[in-house]
Formats: sequence, structure tokens, C-alpha cells
Amino acid sequence: MKTLTYSISINKPQEFVFNKVMDQSIYPDWAKAWGEGMTYTGEWKEGSNISFMDHSQGGTKVVIEEFIANESIKMKHIAMVNPQNVECEVTDDTMEKWIGSREDYFFKKVSDTETIFEVVVMTDEAFEEMMNAWHKALEYFKEACEA
Repeated sequence: MKTLTYSISINKPQEFVFNKVMDQSIYPDWAKAWGEGMTYTGEWKEGSNISFMDHSQGGTKVVIEEFIANESIKMKHIAMVNPQNVECEVTDDTMEKWIGSREDYFFKKVSDTETIFEVVVMTDEAFEEMMNAWHKALEYFKEACEA
């Protein structure tokens, strides 16, 4: 597994930034870094599953392993899903490498009006290029927050 770290400073309070990550109405605005039509289903709470996907290609399902309000969200990828959000059987090496990848989000208060949003990804190096879309996603997310 390779650890990749992405971060951005956002001129908004920590609680605001934390809540915006879970705001389904703006999710497509910043997740477009991975493609148009991105959405998610599920509940943001410890022990819950969330599927991040588009309805034409499918996506990935995570379990939220840790949820600390305004501070961190730690997730583990547990399955691939089809466009109807049904789990797919692991059929190849690529899928096998993906399952078990992690995404951890950290929200660091700099001041009452500035927050660092940091994403730490642990994944197989085969997915590094795809994960580097976080650079663009964070720029989009900052724009959505500060608009």
C-alpha cells in the first residue's frame, strides 16, 4: 500500500468545512474531478456504508470506521458496486487490489475562519494516478465552500 496525502486551506470555519463534505447537494460539484454525474448514497456515521458512484459506471462502497464530528472521518473500501449500487463479485486482480484501500479525512482548525482539509489515501500504487484527482477535487471543494 502507498500513502498519498492531499490538503487545502479553506477560508471557512472547521464545522462548516466538515459539514460541506457530507452535503449531497454540492458533492457532484467537487467529485466531478473523477467524472460527471458523481453521487453517493448512505449515511455519514460510524459503522455505516456509503457508496460513491455514478449511475453509468458504478463505483465503490466504503464502511465508515471512525467518525469524529468536525475532526475526522476514516473509511475503508469494502466493495465495488454496479450502476444500480449492487455489490460486484471480485473477479480480477484490479478489484482485489482496490478492496481494503483507505480514505481518511482530517479537518484541522487554523483559526475561527480557516480550516485545513486533509485527505490521506492508502492504496495500491496502481491507483495513484486516479487518486491524484484529489488535487483538482480539493480545488473544486474549496470553490464550493467559499462561494
